[in-house]
Amino acid sequence: MRRSNVLTLLLATTLSMAVALTGCGGNNSGNSNTSSNAGNGGTKNNGDNGKGTTDNTAAGTDNAGAKSDIDLSKHVNLTMYLIGSPARDYDMVLAELNKKLEKDLNATLKVNWVGWADYGTQYPLLLASGEPIDLIYASTWTNFYQNARKGAFMDIKDLAKTYAPKSLAQITPDFYKQTELDGHLFAMPSEFYQYGDMGYIVRGDLMKKYGLTSINNIDDYGKFMDAVVKNDPQLDPSGDISSSGGLESYYANAQGYYGILSSQFSPFYINMDDANPKIFNLYETDGILDYFKKMKEWGDKGYWSKSILSNKDDKMLTEGKAASKLHNQDSWSGVYMEHPDWDVQFYLNSKYTYKTQAMQDGMAVPASSKNPERALMLLELLRTDRSYNNLLTYGIEGKHYEITSDNKLKPLDLDGFAPDGYCSWGFKAPELRYDVVGTPPNNAEVRQKLADRARENPYALFTPDFEPVKNEMAAVTNVVQQYSFPLNYGYVKNPEEGLKTLVSKVKAAGSEKIMAEMQKQLDAFLAANK
Repeated sequence: MRRSNVLTLLLATTLSMAVALTGCGGNNSGNSNTSSNAGNGGTKNNGDNGKGTTDNTAAGTDNAGAKSDIDLSKHVNLTMYLIGSPARDYDMVLAELNKKLEKDLNATLKVNWVGWADYGTQYPLLLASGEPIDLIYASTWTNFYQNARKGAFMDIKDLAKTYAPKSLAQITPDFYKQTELDGHLFAMPSEFYQYGDMGYIVRGDLMKKYGLTSINNIDDYGKFMDAVVKNDPQLDPSGDISSSGGLESYYANAQGYYGILSSQFSPFYINMDDANPKIFNLYETDGILDYFKKMKEWGDKGYWSKSILSNKDDKMLTEGKAASKLHNQDSWSGVYMEHPDWDVQFYLNSKYTYKTQAMQDGMAVPASSKNPERALMLLELLRTDRSYNNLLTYGIEGKHYEITSDNKLKPLDLDGFAPDGYCSWGFKAPELRYDVVGTPPNNAEVRQKLADRARENPYALFTPDFEPVKNEMAAVTNVVQQYSFPLNYGYVKNPEEGLKTLVSKVKAAGSEKIMAEMQKQLDAFLAANK
């Protein structure tokens, strides 16, 4: 979720964070996570159950057929890791799912969570620990490609033919090509895309109170936060800004820069206006010092708390503690639905938007899995069986939602389980999704603005091989976390000296070797894809 250009991310809590955090994530490449509250715009395979999905009425028969020749005599306990935090009623919903899973697969599922505040560090540690995990959310903003090349995930190419055949068949050729690495399939991507942006989610009622009409850039956001400090000091101006990695990626994306390596905590970008792109280090560009000076000024003015780096509360806006947050349009929709009286608004930030990549959201089977076959069978159910997908996406029908006469989903208990709010994005199935009652009335207008800024992304299929520079990448990641975070939140008394230190440390960690190797790979990719 930090700079995915992250974080992503698209999204999860009381409805707000829940739907809000839908897709959360990071956004290191100008992309953002997505949910389908936007009315399935940009989805693939819309409404075509012939492509392998089942409705509740058909689920039992269909599932029985799929597993008829597979030995399920031994009961297994499956463990799945997701990003974010669970709904209040998540355990209740999981119990309902386990009743079905016990019957269909002779298995039970336990879900563990990697929190938004910790996922940047905890996620890679989790994969490296060797802890038995059967399914895990995977995305570009959780460094899917790097982790896959390290051997963190199991190649499911052959296993899926037997244990998740419908899901395998759903992957369209372009998404398959984006997910495949060296002939291996290390994840099952969600078959969903849209144009997204990590923008500014602000309370419209406060905008009106302060006489502000729009937020068109990072400085306009500063004006909003300044007004909050002066008029509503009981509110935190920016909320959980740390979970979006601060404003650094916002600054970069507003310049038209693109995080070409799709790697978390990476300062390496290209300029999308450059017809012959050269990879550069953001910390060595004109303007970055002025940006850090601005962050110092804003930190001193109290636009975020002094303890922002240790903040783990990802519900500050929805719980009325904050006046805004940084995230995507789906998060905005979630907050709006929970607090329609706030007239919550979403303002775009990036110069360009792009179609989200295949691995913006997906699920992987870690190499440590003890039950990969049953894990894939569960994933198959989550992706293709409406009754399973509904439970972890919308909760329990009749308690958390109801389906209206025009086939829309009406939330009934946003605090208990908000639609699409709890990292169900990894098994998102467009044809099983509903339009949600109560989404912002200007949703279509925002989607049109996103489309208006859209550009074809010629680098969507570029999946760099970090093996030749893996040590340098790890070292640079550590340096960025140690030295750029304090600059981004104004902790460094002298930003100029702080930037000099950051640049020298990044160079010492091997940035020039990384850029040379990645440029070589990028040039080869472009030559092969003319």
